[in-house]
Amino acid sequence: MKVEIKKIHLMSLLFSVFPLAVFVVMLCVGAVVEMFDPEVTSAFTLGYAARCVMNAVGDTVLFLVSAVFFVAAYNFLNRLGIRGVQIDLEDK
Repeated sequence: MKVEIKKIHLMSLLFSVFPLAVFVVMLCVGAVVEMFDPEVTSAFTLGYAARCVMNAVGDTVLFLVSAVFFVAAYNFLNRLGIRGVQIDLEDK
């Protein structure tokens, strides 16, 4: 059975669990990156936590803006007649 993704709704992208999942991943990656920063003197302080959260917020916004741009481009190309992504599913 072939399934084709024809249109991705921007509202379903922005108001789903996707932004929260991106934020959590960016928070974890940011915490690991901050641990190996040579300027950090102690392991965990309030400044460390604030830097991690602010970096995660900024990275999440950048990622979501780029995701919205690529989804809009995908929908535009789909509207022009270019076929969408096709997935071949097999029953087992």
